[in-house]
Amino acid sequence: MAMPVALAILLAGCSGAMEGFSFGKAPKEAPADPTLYPKDYRPEIAAFMRRYLENPTQVRDASIAEPVMRPVGSTQQYITCVRYNPRDGSNRYQGTTTRVALFLSGRLNQFIPDDQKLCDGLNYQRYPEIESLTP
Repeated sequence: MAMPVALAILLAGCSGAMEGFSFGKAPKEAPADPTLYPKDYRPEIAAFMRRYLENPTQVRDASIAEPVMRPVGSTQQYITCVRYNPRDGSNRYQGTTTRVALFLSGRLNQFIPDDQKLCDGLNYQRYPEIESLTP
């Protein structure tokens, strides 16, 4: 009789350590935080663009704005805008392009075409990290 009581006490003590864990289920993820500042935004966007661009070499006239909070849909979240002149697969420059980078939980979440409302009034700085990309 003492053995079942001891086992119950032992298992009760373990239940606190196992809180949030369940067999056969993935651990719960923390909810996305649109207000977390994207501190590594420059290298993160450059790494993304290396894969995103058809021809990532010799991008010209690259500039980027510091992330700011803007309304995106019904949520305030960090965004930044990136301007650049990429080359196509035939090594011809395509003209200046602007894209909006949206961040969620401090990480790049979306990279969408320019939205004048989101990019209006931002201060751009040179962005040599994408001008010197290699495939």
